[in-house]
Formats: sequence, structure tokens, C-alpha cells
Amino acid sequence: MKDLEKFEKYIKGELEEGDLWEFKKSLEVDASLAAEFEVYKATLSPHAQKKHQLIDELNTIRQSKTHKNINFGWQRITAVAAGIVILLGTGIGLIRMQHNASYQELYTQYFIAESASFNVRSATNSLEQPVLDGMQFYELHNYDAAIEMFEKAPNNLMGKLYSGLSMMELGDFDGAIHKFDDIINHNDNLFVDQAEWYQSLCFLRTGKRSKAIEKFQKIADDNGVYKTKALKILKEIKKE
Repeated sequence: MKDLEKFEKYIKGELEEGDLWEFKKSLEVDASLAAEFEVYKATLSPHAQKKHQLIDELNTIRQSKTHKNINFGWQRITAVAAGIVILLGTGIGLIRMQHNASYQELYTQYFIAESASFNVRSATNSLEQPVLDGMQFYELHNYDAAIEMFEKAPNNLMGKLYSGLSMMELGDFDGAIHKFDDIINHNDNLFVDQAEWYQSLCFLRTGKRSKAIEKFQKIADDNGVYKTKALKILKEIKKE
């Protein structure tokens, strides 16, 4: 993958301001790039890592020439091979299920957590200290502590966005919807597109189908950065 380095930097939150925005827009308009990025993310999943571990173990067993342990070795080969078949079968099943995915699976497929690095670098001088502290906790995946910090700056819109994202990570989707509502209702800010997208995912994740369709349709009708994703996810939801 020619964009492997960029994928790695994006996941780690290391893309510079211009590169980050260009990368996000490219994912929306370049289907090939988006597909490669999905493959890259799949290699990071515990499922993929476990499969590689089993394959490595199988190769190690096959290389063993000790006659004393040959029966035991073949038992292990059989067990490991069965594990690989199960894992590969699961992977194939997941691919097939994408065409009729459940709301939870669609949510997992489309939810990509925002990195705080870009926004922090862009607005460091204007951010309140609790928001800066909250961003640091967010980057460390300490979402409870992040929310606690963001609550100390209740009117800060960036704090509201990342508070909502933290709640999503913790499974508090109703709380996240409320935070995103505050941003959307404010309207005159830089985070409306993000708030609308993540709020729509929250409605999807909680099974509010009609509300999710309504929100995704609004995004699809606009010419924002999430337009293409909204169109794709609408097709999937309407298959249900």
C-alpha cells in the first residue's frame, strides 16, 4: 500500500493540519483509498492478529522433527488448523454480512474516533486549560477523566465535541447525542459537520432507525465532508 505511512500517521494522530484535512477528504472521494484504509485497519484488529499467531504456531509445529512428540505434534496441528479455519470462516462470514449488516456492525464499520492532536495544535492559544487537559486524557483513552475536564468548560464547543466522542467510546450514546445537539443548535461553529455525523451514528447504534435515516439524509443532501459516507450508509440501512 503506497499510503501505508499516511495510514499509520492518521491512526496515531500524527498528520499535520493540511495533510489531515486532505486525507479525510480523499477518503470521501477516492473509493480505492478508502478500501485500502479499511484493509489496513483490519490488520490491526485482534481477530487478524490472532489468525497470524495461529499460522505462526502451525508453521512452528510443522517444522518440528522430534519423533517422540510426533503424535502430540499432529494433535496440535489439527487443533491449530481448526482454529485457523474457524477464524477464516468468521472473516468470510463478516464480509458476506456487510451486505445485510446490523446497526451495530454498521456503526463499528463507520465509526472512526477523532484524534485530538490536530484540533489542539490548531487552537491551542484559544483553548481553556480544562479543555487542553481533557484533550490529553482523551488521547490517553481515559475517557471518564476527559469528560470530567470538559465539564469544567461547559460552553466550549470543542470540549462538547470531544466530550460526546468520549461518551461514545464509553457506550453512553444518549449522553453523546445531547452533547452533539448543543453543537448543532449553536450552528455558527466549525464542528457542526462532525457533530451531525457522530450524532447520526449514535442514533444508528441505539436502533433509532427513522431518526438515523433522517439525520444521514440531511448530511447526504449537504455538500460536506461526510456526504459520500452518508449516502453509502443510507443504502445499507434501507436494506434492513
